[in-house]
Amino acid sequence: MTRSLTTNTRPLAVAAALGTLPYLLLKVFWLTGNPVGVTDPALISSTSMVALNAATAVLDAAVVALAFTLTSAWGRRLPAVAVLLPAWVATGLLGPIALAGLPAALVVAASGNGSGDALGLAGWVRPMVYGGFTWQAVFLLAAFAVYARGRWSSAVRRPAPVDGPVATLLRACVGGGVVTAVLGAVLALLGGILDGGWVPIVGAVANGAFPLAGAVGVLALARGRASGRARTAAVVAAWCGSAAAFSGGLWVAVTTLGTTDLAAAGNPAAGLAQLCCLLAGFAMAVAGLLAVSGAGSPTGAASPTDAASPTGAASPTGAASPTGAASPTGAASPTGAAPSGTAHGPERRTVPAGQ
Repeated sequence: MTRSLTTNTRPLAVAAALGTLPYLLLKVFWLTGNPVGVTDPALISSTSMVALNAATAVLDAAVVALAFTLTSAWGRRLPAVAVLLPAWVATGLLGPIALAGLPAALVVAASGNGSGDALGLAGWVRPMVYGGFTWQAVFLLAAFAVYARGRWSSAVRRPAPVDGPVATLLRACVGGGVVTAVLGAVLALLGGILDGGWVPIVGAVANGAFPLAGAVGVLALARGRASGRARTAAVVAAWCGSAAAFSGGLWVAVTTLGTTDLAAAGNPAAGLAQLCCLLAGFAMAVAGLLAVSGAGSPTGAASPTDAASPTGAASPTGAASPTGAASPTGAASPTGAAPSGTAHGPERRTVPAGQ
C-alpha cells in the first residue's frame, strides 16, 4: 500500500520541485551580481540583501526536500515534528500568496506601465515569483493532504476530549489566541486604511482573514463537538489560519530585528498587527495540537505526535518560506516581502507544530 501510494503521489513532488526553478534561477543571478529583473543594481549589492537572498534560496530549495519527504515511504516513518513543522510554515508562507498575492500582483502589473516598481524591480518579477510560489503551494499542499490523510485521518476526524491540567492549558491557549487574532485582524485593517490605496487594504484584509479563520477553527476544536467532515474543516481552518499568522509575523520580526533592508516600515498599526498575529499563530497552533491529540485524556484520540504506521494507514500518530513568503499584496524584492502588505519583495512574510 505504501509503495503504491508513494508511486501515485511522486508526480506531486516533481511538480512542486519544478515550481522552484524560476525563483532559484533568479536568486542565482542576483547572488552572482547579475541584475536581471532589477532596475536598480544597488538593490542587490548590500550585505543584508546578499544574506537574505542566500537564505531564501535555501528555504525554497527546502520545498523540494519536503515534497519528496511527503511522497516517500521513508517519510512516513519520520517523527511527526519533522514533517508537521516545515509543512506548517510552508502553508503559512505560500497559502496567502496563492490566494491573494498572485491575483493582486497580476492586477498591479496589468494596470502599470511594465517599466518597474518603486523598489527597483522590473514589472515582470513579482508576477513570476508569486506565480512560482502559487505553483509550489498547489502541489506541495496537495502532497501534504494525501500524506496527512494516510497517517492521521482518524485523529483528525474523531473528537478527542481533553481532561485534567491540559484542559486548562487548552483554554488559556484558545482564549489568548482568539483575542490576539481578533486584535491583529483589526490592527491590520487599520494599518491598510492608514497606508491608503487599494493594494495595502487588500493585503490588510488578507492578513486579517487568516488569523480570524484560525480562531474559528480552534474554537470549534476546543468545544469538542464536531466530528467527521465538520471536524476536518475545523482542523484545516486552524492549521491554515495559525500558520499564516505565525509565519507572517515571524518574517516581519526577523527582518526588523535583524535591521535588514527589508525591515518593516510604515505605520505602527501594521507592525503591531504582525506582532499580534505572531503570538496568535503560536497560541492557536498549541491549542489545535492539544485539541486534536486529546492530550490529558485517558481515552484521548490518537496523538498526532506519535510514530506513524509504516504502511501509511491511519495510526496513532498521526506543514518556506520556503522562501520567506510574501505578503498577499506586497511588492516583490530580491529576497522577500513584508507580510503586512507593505511592498517589500517577491517573497514576504510573507515561506507546524507537533506530529
